[in-house]
Amino acid sequence: MIQSLLKSQSLKLQNLPRPAKLAVMWVADLALLVPAVLIAYVLRLSNLELPQNQSLAFYLLGPLISIFCASLLGVYQSVTRTYTYDVESRILRSQLLVAPVWAMCLLAFDKVNFARSVIIIYTLLAMLCMIALRKLAAFLMRDLPRPAPKNEQIPVIIFGAGREGIMLADSLKRQGRYAPMAFVDTDYSIVGRTISGIKALTLDDMDYVMQRFKPREVMVAKPKQNRASRRAMVDMFMGYGLQVKTIPDHEDLADGKIEVSALQPVKLEDLLGRDPVPPNRELMEQAVKNRAVFITGAGGSIGSELVRQVANFGPSKLILLDHSEFSLFEIHREIEAHFSTLKNPPKLVAVLGNILDQARITSIFSEHAVDVVLHAAAYKHVRMVQENVRDGLLNNIFGTQIVASAAMAHNVKLFVLVSTDKAVRPTSVMGASKRVAEMVVQSMATLATSETVFAMVRFGNVLGSTGSVIPLFREQINKGGPVCVTHPDVTRFFMLIPEAAQLVIQAGAMGKGGDVFVLDMGESVKIMELAKTMIELQGLSLKTAEYPQGDIEIKITGLRDGEKLYEELQIGKDISKTDHMRIMRSNEFYLPPKKLNLELKKIETALKAGKDQDAVEVVFKLAGLGS
Repeated sequence: MIQSLLKSQSLKLQNLPRPAKLAVMWVADLALLVPAVLIAYVLRLSNLELPQNQSLAFYLLGPLISIFCASLLGVYQSVTRTYTYDVESRILRSQLLVAPVWAMCLLAFDKVNFARSVIIIYTLLAMLCMIALRKLAAFLMRDLPRPAPKNEQIPVIIFGAGREGIMLADSLKRQGRYAPMAFVDTDYSIVGRTISGIKALTLDDMDYVMQRFKPREVMVAKPKQNRASRRAMVDMFMGYGLQVKTIPDHEDLADGKIEVSALQPVKLEDLLGRDPVPPNRELMEQAVKNRAVFITGAGGSIGSELVRQVANFGPSKLILLDHSEFSLFEIHREIEAHFSTLKNPPKLVAVLGNILDQARITSIFSEHAVDVVLHAAAYKHVRMVQENVRDGLLNNIFGTQIVASAAMAHNVKLFVLVSTDKAVRPTSVMGASKRVAEMVVQSMATLATSETVFAMVRFGNVLGSTGSVIPLFREQINKGGPVCVTHPDVTRFFMLIPEAAQLVIQAGAMGKGGDVFVLDMGESVKIMELAKTMIELQGLSLKTAEYPQGDIEIKITGLRDGEKLYEELQIGKDISKTDHMRIMRSNEFYLPPKKLNLELKKIETALKAGKDQDAVEVVFKLAGLGS
């Protein structure tokens, strides 16, 4: 009955918020450490009489120093209901700090007559008390909540026998849905060891693991893996027919926040591309710090990430423009919440409008004294622009011209055009329109009257952008297939959205005028292989003629009008390195302003006359110059 009562109280403690749990642990430790220091005093002096007045205060410094040192070494960040060697090690190391800290305090107050051996005795007692308290807490809470019956548990293996893996194993045992059968690691020194009651093996033992334990899933507990290692690891485990899941952030795990529902399948975004390079803070600040930054297309995939990145590097003002009310509302609300936490937040302005509205664009530059323009507004989906030529050309070419002209007229310091790899030797109207937009910016950079530094940044696909292939494949898989691939040999470059946005800003900071910057996108990805990987990551099998019982079929639909087999990032071969390892400068052809304006006039006249095809012919002719 007493144990049942203790269990019910433990359950109440378990459900307390994190600050309350910390307070309970501090009070519980003090309740043991205060008697410990008094016992140390009595043992040292062989006298039951306790210290009085000021002397007592100096003796009671010990428990307070113990709590401080334990906090410093992360003892209170550990999961109370899980006792591991890591917890014990932190306690021992933290309490070894108590003696020197306490001794320094005594010297500072000139307490030379203090019985210093009390400190040594107390330190040993403090270690025992803190370890005993945590073992008791772990014992009382070990069965909360009640595990599922063994025959209902899912057998899993854990990849990674380090701190995170041990904590994950303890968490899985406690929650009961999964039964951790073995640790698997690349560290050969662990072979044959039993860690937290679970056998540890290496990847070489996978055939044995599959035969002996028959796991259905593998939990990855290696949060610091690079992308290449993670991709190889996932490929290997999927080859055994295992579903691969990963733990959430290991700090959350250390705080005891992990739940079964938090275990997630490995995301494709974690496997593609390469490991991003941390941004050069000096370049980021050089571009936007203490400046009024105007971002067009601020609600889009790239535009919204540009907003987030700029917001972290101290602009004086952030002006967001988008023609979608919902998208603008969402990013404005997000940044507004971020700025509310700052002591001196930048001014945030949301403008609902269109880049083709010349009067509105001009008023923005006049009213807000813009210093930097990041021009991300564009119609970028190949099929949509292919079927809506007039709007695509007007927005991508003449919208860019309007914004760039206003920037130049108001002596803006920096104008950066966000471009695309589809502008290189384009086969689509969208790609051709973006190449002409680049030429507009290049042309303006040559004008002697311009004080604005114009630059363009060209890159490929970003992971997770709206309308891109990955969300589309995910949707098709969720519906049961088929997954539609246009051609078995089609390839694309991919980059994480945050890295792309950071590189755009950093490239802008390096601009000298008319620069075409090309981002290093890493290796191109075969879309057919991408589709197969996405199917397997969902724990499904590929349906083929050889394996008709599979779950999802891949269907070849044929290349659409304007679609290329592979993308390129540079037009010519004249390319040079910059100070940033992921940014290159391309020296490319451009038309002088007068000649370009004549061609733009032809496009504009054809569009006004409703002769869209004539306009397209001029655009492709322009885009092909210098190729």
